[in-house]
Amino acid sequence: MTELEKLGIKIGHYTNKDGITGATVIIPDNGANIGIDVRGSDTGTINIPAYEIKGADKTVEAIVLTGGSTAGLECSIGVMDYLKSPSVVGAVIYDGKIGKDVRPHLQDGFEMAKNASYNNLEQGNIGVGIGATTGKWIYNNRIKGGFGISIKEISDNAYIGAFVVTNAIGDVINPITKEFYSESGKYCFNNYYNKNFGNKKIERGSNTTLGVIVTNIEMTREELIKVSELAQDGMARAIYPVHTNWDGDVIFSISPHSKNRIKLDLNSFDLVNYIGIAASDILIEAINNGVKNADSIGDFVAYKDTK
Repeated sequence: MTELEKLGIKIGHYTNKDGITGATVIIPDNGANIGIDVRGSDTGTINIPAYEIKGADKTVEAIVLTGGSTAGLECSIGVMDYLKSPSVVGAVIYDGKIGKDVRPHLQDGFEMAKNASYNNLEQGNIGVGIGATTGKWIYNNRIKGGFGISIKEISDNAYIGAFVVTNAIGDVINPITKEFYSESGKYCFNNYYNKNFGNKKIERGSNTTLGVIVTNIEMTREELIKVSELAQDGMARAIYPVHTNWDGDVIFSISPHSKNRIKLDLNSFDLVNYIGIAASDILIEAINNGVKNADSIGDFVAYKDTK
């Protein structure tokens, strides 16, 4: 049984290497409960209100992460067509400034859903990760982002996975120490940014980090909303700055209705704290893995090429 089977999900990708854009779909077995937390202010999404606390929909059939800005959400309709279900949510990254003026289309979404499998564990320049970039903040530390994965067994037969595309205005690599922020800390506003504040235009329209937390532990929508909120702390420890006016950061958390779903003997408060805090740490590793596995494109150098 693969790690994705244990979580109860399939992954599909569409990768346009020439246009430097793509999309990724996560399809849970038999649908899933979902909780969503939006932190960035410049988002492009589809169907999110239907799954918020006042929304009528409770079971989601797929999550789409797409490049091509808001127009790239067209590929979500292709996923709906393949699944014969409108129960699909999605969000976009803004990758048009690194590639050509192209986007994933309806047929691309249909095909990536059709080809989704339990074996798609590729990271870096795959799917939505191909056009992902980081370091467009004041220091101009332009490092290639990508699609990253981390999956952990946190208790017997209890799994949490994090799947993320890092396309941030901020840095994952500290521009002064050249270390991952999650490993070194040393957030460097006082070392550099305050001396240059206001002297450099922030690059709008090319940012957003999107994460999907998956657990095979039985959880409700309300619990998963809080898990998404707690998992955002991992994004904040791994990327600096994050959740800005020019980012569209979103985290989706799901509990698939798969045959491997389990129930933990914990009260709801303890369960949410336990899963949310673990998800935060696992998301950090996924963010770093996406950067470590990415390849250089244009003037965005891969981390592995800086060594």
